[in-house]
Amino acid sequence: MRRSRLGLPALLTALLVVLAGLVAPVGASAATGDVGAEGPSHSGTGTPTGTKRQTNSLWFNDGIWWGNLWDAASSSFRIFRFNASTKSWTSTGVVTESRANTHHDVLWDGKTLYVASFRFVNDGLPAEPNFPTTMRRYSYNSSTKSYTSLGSTQINNQKIETISIDKDSTGRIWATWQQGNRIYMNVTGTDGATWGTPFAHPASLSSVSVDDNSAVIAYSGNKIGVMWSRQVGDSTDGMYWSYHVDGASKTTWTTPVAAVKGQRSGDDHMNLKWLDATADKVFAAIKTSYTSSSQPLIQLLSLNTSTSTWTASTIATVAECPNRVIVMIDEYAKKVRTFATYPKPSGTTNAGVCTSSGGAVYEKSASLSDLKFTTTKTARIVDADQYVHNVTSTKQNLNSSARGTANSGLLVLADVNATNRYWSYYDSTGGAG
Repeated sequence: MRRSRLGLPALLTALLVVLAGLVAPVGASAATGDVGAEGPSHSGTGTPTGTKRQTNSLWFNDGIWWGNLWDAASSSFRIFRFNASTKSWTSTGVVTESRANTHHDVLWDGKTLYVASFRFVNDGLPAEPNFPTTMRRYSYNSSTKSYTSLGSTQINNQKIETISIDKDSTGRIWATWQQGNRIYMNVTGTDGATWGTPFAHPASLSSVSVDDNSAVIAYSGNKIGVMWSRQVGDSTDGMYWSYHVDGASKTTWTTPVAAVKGQRSGDDHMNLKWLDATADKVFAAIKTSYTSSSQPLIQLLSLNTSTSTWTASTIATVAECPNRVIVMIDEYAKKVRTFATYPKPSGTTNAGVCTSSGGAVYEKSASLSDLKFTTTKTARIVDADQYVHNVTSTKQNLNSSARGTANSGLLVLADVNATNRYWSYYDSTGGAG
């Protein structure tokens, strides 16, 4: 038999090549029944994407998708860069938060990145004092494709269930949350950094239950709107809307109107977007508290700003068992695209089980011209063996030249708690808007 002439160095090299293959970055999963791409570990935090409502983890900038993800190696949240061709994530090393179990809302305004970070209370528990909520700011260098910290400031001093931020036309950042059974707000100066004193929304209808929440959105070019849930157990329950005109006193808000009203018509899940390309409309994907199988469990609420009227479209019924819905506006395709957790598809572990622990992320879409959703839905993220949950994405509209997202495609991120892994779905289609 002819003996190998490989020496020890060559053997070590060959071994390293094999090991490198074993620890290569995770790309699209090939397991039977899986859909989407399995990503990096988020071991060490129980809040890898934040949960439900208006919080966002992703943004599109300079032709690249970015994310605020947990870095298991450093035990901190960091800015990650998404590689669309390999569907993989790489940490940039820039820290956004060192506290593990925190939630975040991320805003990219085309020049500055804002990351609001807060310690949270669980559903149904009151806010707790002496837990600072911070907002960190970052500049971006397009030559080096890198972010640099601009410092941080304190929004409030409360542990809360959720927070939402957005920026008005004067440069002020607004924030909203629920505290002491009231809808609270705060706002910076025009520097977008220096926060004032938190205050309760002045309307009596902003008195809510301990399980209610709120979200803000800039719209119409000169307004900030706030939506909140109200679940006090009477005929005034629902989802309420009020707005502030940019430049007015911070406590000057319009009388709230009900986007939907009546017992069980609201829940504390909401996700807002503004369409400005073809019509001045605000969309809100919400969850209700209805229990009959034919009633809507998640809805799309649409505000016609010229008439100040809201209309509701059913996305999915109670029988379909959806949960934690977000809405995206695809300006190129002229569609609203909603993503939520539904029971897992057939052929996977725990297929068809209706549970609040998770399932699979599905998409339901509708044309902007009619906003009619059918029962048809498409699986976007499925781990055949485990539950997927907590889908998140960006505040930005997709494929919009006006918003700096031309040819962005779409990216959504979710998590699998059982394996401590991120999962993503990327759709490259889309144009300049």
